[in-house]
Amino acid sequence: MNIRLVWVLFFLNIFISSSFAQEKNEVVLTSSKNLSVLKTYHDSLKVYNFQLINDSTEGLRSAASIKIIKVLSKALREEGSFDYKFDSLNSIAIIEPEDKVFRVFTWQLAFENGTYRYFGVIQSNEIKPTLQPLVDYTDFYEHPDSIIVDADRWLGALYYQIIPMKSGKTTYYTLFGWNGNNVRTNKKYIDVLWFDKEGKAKFGYPMFNMQEGKSPTRIVFEYKKDAAMSISYYPELKQIYYDHLVSLSGTADSVAIDLVPDGTLESFEWTKGKWKQVELVEYERRENGDVPNVIKEQTKPLYQPLRPH
Repeated sequence: MNIRLVWVLFFLNIFISSSFAQEKNEVVLTSSKNLSVLKTYHDSLKVYNFQLINDSTEGLRSAASIKIIKVLSKALREEGSFDYKFDSLNSIAIIEPEDKVFRVFTWQLAFENGTYRYFGVIQSNEIKPTLQPLVDYTDFYEHPDSIIVDADRWLGALYYQIIPMKSGKTTYYTLFGWNGNNVRTNKKYIDVLWFDKEGKAKFGYPMFNMQEGKSPTRIVFEYKKDAAMSISYYPELKQIYYDHLVSLSGTADSVAIDLVPDGTLESFEWTKGKWKQVELVEYERRENGDVPNVIKEQTKPLYQPLRPH
């Protein structure tokens, strides 16, 4: 059996088992007892957090990740746990939108061959929270920019920013994510999280209007391993700015292991309920902040790097 599929099935089994065990507990703890229980869980997670990052072998790191799944799934189902911060867990990325409807936990397991496996869970903001585990199916997708997937068919990533945007009656949450991919390249995603009528999480939505007329369900960047590629959101402008990638070889038929930022930016602008891709712009950063000052729009087509003056 494919080792990736083994991980998928094992991950689902752990979450289902933990859920069943929690549902059988009929005792409702008081707030003070809840806090004590959550602190105990937190202390255990700190130990496994350290092991996940620092243990020298793949087997020990895998064992730590399994323990995180078991403990976190129990902790997040505790009454009142949504407001517990779980700070100091530097291996686990925790993001929460401004509307505080839910929060997302994601983490990664590094393998010795330079690849990664991603784990995560969505916790609802309720007195007794419900959980939706995120199961990494990344390796099963050849064209991830054209699919909409459920939480149990997730495109794995560490999420570091979430942007709620309203389109019609639905709130779509734009996510920035990082994936270590392999020894040669990294990936970054601009993804979309939304919930169907039954409250089930969905990832991906055709809300990106590209200049060439396409409307992908997410934006996928793959680039050279030692390059630093940034994606940033500026709420004042309702724009996402990201580094323009070019080939080191200067050829049109570039491959991901050859792509690096060239010092210019591209962007998406939120307009009419969509992320609309705009032309390549020259810019400079303000000394006291991150918001770029647009100098002038370029008439050159997108993906053609600006030449030095």
